[in-house]
This record gives sequence, C-alpha cells and structure tokens, in this order.
Amino acid sequence: MEAHLSLSLPDQIVLLLHDPYGRRSHGGNHDAIISAAEVAELMMHGRAVLTRSALGRVKIGLLDRTPIGVEALDRPLSMLAGRVARKGGPIPFHVWLAERRGAFREQRWSLWRQGYLEYIPQKLLGFIPRDLYRPHGPLLHELIGELGQLARGGRPLDDRLALLVAIVYSSRLHRRLLRLDRWQSRRLKHIAKGHLLEGAVSAAVAATGVAVASTVGGVVGAGGEGDGGGE
Repeated sequence: MEAHLSLSLPDQIVLLLHDPYGRRSHGGNHDAIISAAEVAELMMHGRAVLTRSALGRVKIGLLDRTPIGVEALDRPLSMLAGRVARKGGPIPFHVWLAERRGAFREQRWSLWRQGYLEYIPQKLLGFIPRDLYRPHGPLLHELIGELGQLARGGRPLDDRLALLVAIVYSSRLHRRLLRLDRWQSRRLKHIAKGHLLEGAVSAAVAATGVAVASTVGGVVGAGGEGDGGGE
C-alpha cells in the first residue's frame, strides 16, 4: 500500500505545494486551497456537505460535529460548526474559504509533526527570515507519480484521487508538478469537472469535487495571489 494514502488531503496538498528543496510554490491563495482540501476531507469523514443551488451557488453545511480524533481536522471542524451555528444554516463556500485564514500554516505544522517535512531555518541577506520546509522526497515523488499515471490513463480513479485532482487542477498546481500533453491535461480537466468518473466514485464525492473545483478556480482566478500569510 502506498505510504501517501495514510495522509489526509490537506497533508497531500501541503506536500505538493513545496518543491524538493523546501521552497513553497508561488501564486495562489494557499490558505483557500488548503481550506478546500480540509472541507473535502471532512466530507469524506461524513462531517460536512457541499450543496449547489439552482443558481449555481455553492454552500457548505454541517452533518456531524463529532470530532474525528485528528487535531488538524478537528480544528477546522470546530470552527465550521461554530460558524454554521451562528449563521443558522449552511454558509457560502467561497466565504468560508476567505475566512479560513491560517489553514496552510496549521496543516504544514501538522505535517512537520508527522515527520514528512524537514524544517530548515534560513535568512535572506543574513537577516530576513525565509524558512524552508523540505518535503519527504519519496513521498512527494510517489504522489506526483500517481497524478501523472492518472493523467495518462494508467491508474483507476477513486474517491480520494477524484477530490485531489479537483483541487490540484483548479488551483493550477498541475502546471508546476506535471509535464502533460494536451490530451493528458484535458483528462485532468474533465475529471475536475466531474466527467470521466464513470461510476468510479460515489455520487457525493463527484458532486463535492465539482463544487470544490469551481469555487477554488474562482478564488484563484479572482486574483488570489497571496501566499497564504507568508512563512
């Protein structure tokens, strides 16, 4: 069994956001990207649900506030429960992504605690902090290889992979991670948009993947060039 399968979706995205030298990917709102991964993971644990209105507006609701037992997931679950309670019902997904500040740092810290990131303190020009977080090399290559196999049609889909592709493609991470031809890129695009699933994933995952991809794509495309709060 592949080692990366024991990692949550936020864990996997944090890994993919770092290059082999520990530098973080530039561009994109990393807090929003990681927050979307948290929601996808909470959905798979039966805690959250994404729904789309007739007008295409995506909202996030709470199904169960029972803790999962993983600190890095229970914190956003608790925050979501409080936010939904105050609102009195589901809240706009894009609003939640904008409000979930610090998600990247929290999940990066969790991944470091698990031993999958190596902290390397550095100072630019001798005094400007520019810390690196070098990812576990074999694990990173394994995860990127899996995405490449899927793009080439050499690996079957499952719930986790479908959600991973929805986040990776909509955040444009695939452009940095993979060298794809037009057909392979189009295949990932179709998966992110809910096509080519062919019964390989549950209906809930298919709907969630489409909702996540459309919302994250909108957040990134709307000028989310922030880096998620710096290092």
